[in-house]
Amino acid sequence: MEKKSGMILGVALLGLSLAAIAGAQTTYDDPQGRFAIDIPKGWQLAPQTDDKVFVFQGEGKTVIIECVPGVNDPAELFKKGETTIRLSGMAKPALDGEVTELTVNGLPARWGVYKGAMAGVTLAALCGGVAIGENGLYFLSFIAVTEVAAWKGRLEGLFQTVRASGQKITGVEGAKAVAAEAAPAAEPTPWKGALVSLILPPGWTETPKPRGIEKEVQGMFANASLPGVTLMAVGYKGMGMSMPKALDAGIKTFKIPVPNAQPVDVQETEIEGKKINLVVYKGTSVGAGTEVELGAVIVVTKADKCTLNLIAIGQATMISEMRAQVLEIVKTVK
Repeated sequence: MEKKSGMILGVALLGLSLAAIAGAQTTYDDPQGRFAIDIPKGWQLAPQTDDKVFVFQGEGKTVIIECVPGVNDPAELFKKGETTIRLSGMAKPALDGEVTELTVNGLPARWGVYKGAMAGVTLAALCGGVAIGENGLYFLSFIAVTEVAAWKGRLEGLFQTVRASGQKITGVEGAKAVAAEAAPAAEPTPWKGALVSLILPPGWTETPKPRGIEKEVQGMFANASLPGVTLMAVGYKGMGMSMPKALDAGIKTFKIPVPNAQPVDVQETEIEGKKINLVVYKGTSVGAGTEVELGAVIVVTKADKCTLNLIAIGQATMISEMRAQVLEIVKTVK
């Protein structure tokens, strides 16, 4: 891979992966007037690739809000949030306690908590749905169960500030337990590019490639439950391409925009009969005056028609989740 080509790829990935870096604010008002929410000072709004999805981050926590046009039933909105939980890769999420029907700032709403394991860690998924006029949204946040005592109340309180744009906070009323409706189980998704096929775990969707990206990039993917994470499948073919050369190209992809990146794990092993090279890198990058610690998980293996790089880049706090997802995907490569 030429230096110029690698620069294009690295900068494109960095732009997609930085969970950046809008100015801190107390009240966020959707520019399209669909909702308002109070966020803690210092929290930031990640860059949007979809004008219906909002990712707020701070203090190592993430809140996802998705606007759902034309849906004003809080039960249906809550179910959409539950479906996203099941698509996230959380193993067998189960409702923890009861679903609560309530009114939040005069708006019909539902709230509940699910528990399940992801990448060997037991998580709580806090989920809510709010109807606002003819439309609605769902609210979602994943936290470790060890942090529930410290964070559940704070995040639930954040949910309780959701309101119509320009509306004042009036509080919560009429809370009562209701029966939850089960969502269908999420399924993996087969994907095929020009040189490789693989199976994506639940939650991953293909995203458009940036203009000017290298022809070796077979596909780019995102997962709503891993905000800011970009996954790429890069296929190299030709007699001169080896796994070490492909691995070096993947490392350069991360190190060009994050030049201080250093390896924290390096392995050459097998997984279900496939020989793989795996490296994990960490480094810092500065965007809009804010320093962000980023991580990259890079796995190289042989596919039927190419040497394949799977590259996941996101915030360093998500390295364990990225690693688990990439290793699941590499098992399916053909």
